[in-house]
Formats: sequence, C-alpha cells, structure tokens
Amino acid sequence: MASDTFLYFAYGSNLLKKRIHINNPTAVFIGIGKLNEHQLDFIKYSDNWRGSSATIIPTQNHYIWGAVWRLHNNDMKSLDRQEGVESNWYFPKSVDIVTPEGEKLKCRTYQQTINPPPRAPGEELPIERRPSSTYMDCIIKGAIECNLPEDYIMKLKKIPHNGQKASQKMIEKLNL
Repeated sequence: MASDTFLYFAYGSNLLKKRIHINNPTAVFIGIGKLNEHQLDFIKYSDNWRGSSATIIPTQNHYIWGAVWRLHNNDMKSLDRQEGVESNWYFPKSVDIVTPEGEKLKCRTYQQTINPPPRAPGEELPIERRPSSTYMDCIIKGAIECNLPEDYIMKLKKIPHNGQKASQKMIEKLNL
C-alpha cells in the first residue's frame, strides 16, 4: 500500500459512494470487510440527518460488515471533520477488518464517544435513538452498492427509522 494513503472502514452513510465523495473526493473503493466483536447501534441526534447516527460498540459474538476505502493522507483531516472528531462526536480508532477472502486489513474507523446502553437480542431500537429514513436509505443503498452480504442487508432493512427526512441541505448534497 502506498505510504501516502490509509484504509478507512465505513459502516454507516459512507457506504454510499456519493456520500463519501462529498468530502473525500480521493476515496477509492477497495472492497468489503467484516469488523468482528462489534455491534452496529445508533445514538446522538444529528441535526443534518434529523435522527440518530450510527456507531459501533465493542460486543462479543457480533460483527459488522462495511466498505473499505483507500484515501489519501491529506483527506484524513476532512474525514475527521466530517465525523465530528473536533467536537468530540466520534473518535478515530484502528481496527482489524477481515475480507471475504480472509485477509486482515488495518483500517481507521470511527466510534461515537457515547455508547448507548446495551440491548437484549431482538430488542427493538428505542424511538429516541432511531435514525431518519434518509439516513437508513443512504446506509442501505450503500450496502447494496458495495455488495455487502444479502443477510446483512436484510438485517439493515429491519432497523426502524423515526419517520423523519434529513435536512434539505443534506438531501441536496446527496441528490436524493
């Protein structure tokens, strides 16, 4: 791998090519991968999205599928800004991602600074922590575009949303 680039694991709205390229035009899709011992969840309301945003929580016996992007080191600042690192919304962390071929990749990803309380298996996402319909559309379209496993996409489609659309500004950026 070129020393002037880094790998980024996206599991939320940045699964969608159109979304990641808004702030990170150099992002190149490398493939998909799985983050083991983590669970997808939602917390912290986003004004842009008009709903809770995705996070990952270290959780035994769970995994998350996502996209692996290669970005130029110069884009790290804009990615950090998009993820709200300065405002303490997310923090970057280095994770081991396993590709479908079994290869291990070191990737940068982001986790929210607040962990939601754990949910029991099958327990529905509480209303106050639900993402907007636009945000979920973005994640599901991105998952399909990246060709994530069908059973994982079905799991994403079952996540309830709050019935809200994202802000007009965000919808225009995404051309939805």
